[in-house]
Amino acid sequence: MKKYLILLAKLIVFAIAMGCFMMVLMLPLASTGIVDVNNPGRWAILLIEAVQLASVLLAAWLIIRFWDKVPFVANMGFGLQGRGKDMLYGFAMAATIYAIGYIVSLIAGWISIEGVHFDPSYLVLQFVFYIIVALMEESMMRGFVLGHMLDTGMNKFLALVLSAFIFACLHLGNPGMTNFSLFNLTLAGILLGATYIYTRNLWFPISLHLFWNFIQGPILGYDVSGTGDRDTLIKLHISDNTLMNGGNFGFEASLPCTILMIIAIGLIIYNYETKKEKYEETTVVLDESVNDDVVYDVRGDEDGGTENN
Repeated sequence: MKKYLILLAKLIVFAIAMGCFMMVLMLPLASTGIVDVNNPGRWAILLIEAVQLASVLLAAWLIIRFWDKVPFVANMGFGLQGRGKDMLYGFAMAATIYAIGYIVSLIAGWISIEGVHFDPSYLVLQFVFYIIVALMEESMMRGFVLGHMLDTGMNKFLALVLSAFIFACLHLGNPGMTNFSLFNLTLAGILLGATYIYTRNLWFPISLHLFWNFIQGPILGYDVSGTGDRDTLIKLHISDNTLMNGGNFGFEASLPCTILMIIAIGLIIYNYETKKEKYEETTVVLDESVNDDVVYDVRGDEDGGTENN
């Protein structure tokens, strides 16, 4: 019980620290008029998202370095060595899900294309924006929240579902949110964290998250989690069959997306559970200043926990 109370305390401190860093970083931007928080333009929104990313990383670093006393990069899952394939797989999964969903939706008449509008500056700006979004949300929800749940020895699948539900609840204020949207966003959180519970590395979920949003919105013309834009590459007409096309929330709120995400989650878990070596070596020193022999093992065990050796 004690370890879960400590986990809760860390999550609360993390949320408070993140909020404090955001206020400190946003104050000079708002007070000087650089950012109009009531009516921000595209560049201002990009800057606000960058402030949120910085706040998440600073809050996480504070707790990981001075409370957990483990190296920040390794514990969060930012290690890059040998992870180029993870980024490629993330892109491939997002592209495959949307290619299948888009083609089926067009054939079935759930959506139709009204036109094409190519604005390269808009696409570049949106790509940068969604890089920041992916880094921020994955650092927060997978790197810190899910990572700390696993560190308590919590069953890896329970930790995955709980963190995914928290991820979904963070979107409750988004336009067009419904119970079905919430369910699908929980599935999306499970999909994004499905490799992390085995690898403790963020580059697959970051890549998947980035291309999921970028392909869905700026390229294909859907709304993204309830937010839309008029300058997307493809102009879509969304039919009244919101169950099948996601309506004004985006494809991620559709039944075809539900099915595709469940299949993708199943494939990822099956792939790792049937490997001869299920878990990768991801050990980091717990506290070098205290004892060079103390090692913190962040590999999941059979119950999804961690070991202290």
